[in-house]
Amino acid sequence: MGNTTSNTEQQILASAEKLFLQKGFSATSTTDIARNAGCNQALVHYYFRTKENLFNRIFDAKFDSVMDFIDSSMKDDSDIFGNIRNAVGAYFRYLSENAYTPQFIFNELMQNPVRRRHIREVFLTSRRSSQVFARIQAMVEKAAEAGTIRKIDPLDLIFDGMSLVVFSFITAPVFVDLLGRDSSSLNNFLEHRREEIITLLTQGLRPASSDAGSPRHESGTERQL
Repeated sequence: MGNTTSNTEQQILASAEKLFLQKGFSATSTTDIARNAGCNQALVHYYFRTKENLFNRIFDAKFDSVMDFIDSSMKDDSDIFGNIRNAVGAYFRYLSENAYTPQFIFNELMQNPVRRRHIREVFLTSRRSSQVFARIQAMVEKAAEAGTIRKIDPLDLIFDGMSLVVFSFITAPVFVDLLGRDSSSLNNFLEHRREEIITLLTQGLRPASSDAGSPRHESGTERQL
């Protein structure tokens, strides 16, 4: 019985995620979710009560997964530049495997104040984000004290990194389509953006006195668009 309950709940979650990504939150009904999950609508209400609760469960799981990807990618907390490269790379890999997620979350942020509040609360106060942000904060403060980087609010670094990566995924298909290129060009564009973002973040952190003597990181990935 326990396994059946768990399986049904997971099937409903998977169905809701698929339909939310395909159709958007507002255009998806609990009837659609139940039909796609192979159960009746009453079970959707039994497990989750509302569509909002379904969205929150899906978003919370996705966010924790992103935090796990980023946290596990950072190895040596004394190497902030290496960790930025690893964290940006991990975030790119995650979004490459969840290609529709950035646009979906962006749309919900813009269109619905209730879900925007939930996303903000998860971002700022969830246990997993608090753990990862505390680690990044300690890393940034230690590097600033050592003179390795300029002084910066750790939240600014986090926001800069996450927004640059997400915006790349949201806009890349538009740029590639406007240029009439195929999917391989999309991959090349994203690889180029990954390296460019790493360069922007690491070079932007260097103290002013070292700017003149610090060579700009050159990516091995050329833009092929």
